[in-house]
Amino acid sequence: MELSTQLLWLFTLSLPIACVAWTVTHEEVFKEPREYCVRCSKASQTLIRRKFFYLFTCEYCFSHYVTAVSC
Repeated sequence: MELSTQLLWLFTLSLPIACVAWTVTHEEVFKEPREYCVRCSKASQTLIRRKFFYLFTCEYCFSHYVTAVSC
């Protein structure tokens, strides 16, 4: 496959992932679940639980998990 085709696929596939990550981490439709995740990420007792809930508040972190699930 040519490099130009690979780059086209790369950017084409990254757009829906970026849209999903942005929607979950910033838009009003997910405000209540996101606020719950923020509270849990700050107040949980264990490190693993804090990091799990943090991934729903960080678009960069969440986009990696969306990518992993979509593959």
